[in-house]
Amino acid sequence: MFYRRKIGQSSLMKIFTFYNHKVNPEVPRLQKAVFDKMGMSINQVYDKSFSHGGFLNYICRNVTDTDYLIFFDVDCIPTTQNWLPMLLADLQAPNTIAGAAQTANHLRDAKNLYVSPFFFGISTRYLRELQYPDMQMTTDMDAGQHLTETIRVQQGQIKFWWPTHIEEEKWYLHHPEHNKFGLGTTYNDAVYHAFYSRDNQSAGFMRKCREVLAS
Repeated sequence: MFYRRKIGQSSLMKIFTFYNHKVNPEVPRLQKAVFDKMGMSINQVYDKSFSHGGFLNYICRNVTDTDYLIFFDVDCIPTTQNWLPMLLADLQAPNTIAGAAQTANHLRDAKNLYVSPFFFGISTRYLRELQYPDMQMTTDMDAGQHLTETIRVQQGQIKFWWPTHIEEEKWYLHHPEHNKFGLGTTYNDAVYHAFYSRDNQSAGFMRKCREVLAS
C-alpha cells in the first residue's frame, strides 16, 4: 500500500529499489523490515538482467501514476522517520531533484558532483518535462549521473544531501567543505548507505539495519 492523497487518486509517492542474485538475501529482507518499522512501503524489484541504469530508466519511464518517485539502493535505508518530510520539503520547489551527493572518482579526474542514484527523489511531472534522460552508465558518466547533468544544463534545482557521518572514509567528494564519503555514510543525519553490500560484504549494512530496528 502506498501513501495516497485520497482513495481512488494516484499515490503521492512510490519508493523503489532493485537487486539481483549477487545480493545476500538478508540484505533486502532487513531493508524491508526497516521500512516496515517506519510504516512505509518499498517496492523491491528482483531482476537478474537489469543494470542499475536500466532499472532507473524502466521505473522512471513506466511508473507515472504517482507524484514523486523515490529511489534507494538495496543497501541504503532511512535511519529516522524525518527523512521523508525532509525530502518532500526539498521537492516542493519546482524543477528539483534532491538526494545524496556523489562523485565518480574514476571519471573526469574526479571533478564531478551529482545526485546519486543510490538515494534520490524527483517528481514524475519533472521527469516527463526533461524527456526522461538516459540513466545508463557511459564512458563519461556513472549510472544516473546524466539526470543531474541535464537538470544543471536546464537550470533546474539540485538539492544535495551531504555526508554527516562516515564509518570508513574512502572516496573524494567534489565539494570544498563536504569532501569525503565512504563505506557506511549517513547523509543529512537521516539516510544511511553501506556501499558494496554483496554477499560477504554486507555485514556493515546488516548491522546498521539491526541497530535501526532496535531503536
